Amino acid sequence: FVAGCGNASIAKAYFSKVCIGTSCAKGRKPEQPNQDNFFVVCSDPFVLCCVADGHGKDGHWASHWCARFLVNLVLEEISARESVPSDYTISKIFDVAHKELCAAARSFGFDLQVSGTTLSLVIVDRERKQLLMAWVGDSRCCLGREGKKGRHEVVGESADHKPNDSDERLRIVSNGGEVMLLPGDVPHRVFQRNSDLPGLAMSRAMGDLVAHSVGVIHVPGFLRLQFDKDDVLLCCSDGVWEFIDCRQAVDIVMKFGRKKSAEAAKKLVEQARAKWLEECDEVTDDITAIVMWF
Repeated sequence: FVAGCGNASIAKAYFSKVCIGTSCAKGRKPEQPNQDNFFVVCSDPFVLCCVADGHGKDGHWASHWCARFLVNLVLEEISARESVPSDYTISKIFDVAHKELCAAARSFGFDLQVSGTTLSLVIVDRERKQLLMAWVGDSRCCLGREGKKGRHEVVGESADHKPNDSDERLRIVSNGGEVMLLPGDVPHRVFQRNSDLPGLAMSRAMGDLVAHSVGVIHVPGFLRLQFDKDDVLLCCSDGVWEFIDCRQAVDIVMKFGRKKSAEAAKKLVEQARAKWLEECDEVTDDITAIVMWF
């Protein structure tokens, strides 16, 4: 969506001019629709981007409604203040989005007991060359830059909310939950004591009401960064990050240059998908990538 423009082809042409590219691919999960949602909003001098990666039976509805609520709430705040909101204000916005998601589930009849979504937001102020990352879950965002001798470097990245991190585990256990690594599994998961539910592989999420009853929260993490000309921002679902780290992703994208951001986003998704097929045979996650040059 571009402010004042509702046509997708015009929006993509505009994004190309301002060096923004997006790509979103449904995973090989025949029993589920694509549960990734994203948005990009340009409202000069601000740019907003968001990735929401749903999980569980109704995760696609969780990601859909969270993205819709978030874009309206953040735009309303920015329009009123004409500045990047404070951490406190963004925390309130995430809380309102979570509550509105629960209300939507009651109204439209979808289940949030063991369904929910990540939510990662980046607000860019092009005039002040500042950006804010705010996130719950593991849809990671990172800022890349051309370093010395042509080497690419990661200036900063969001930190995935994992239940085995010490502070996250302490909160979950203190609220009656357990953090366990099951035999043959890769991530640590959150469970109610003496139960096989919810089995959530993150410690913060939107929705996920059973997990919220044992210490999972929707309070976002924050990172504020200054950016320079020719830096690149990536905001992606964990379909990218499962087998590609931030440095590798920045390498892939920066080889294309600022004029080919759409091609770079598509290539990043393609390479992530190929990695999935190498490691998991016939299964791939939904994969979303947003690429933004400064």
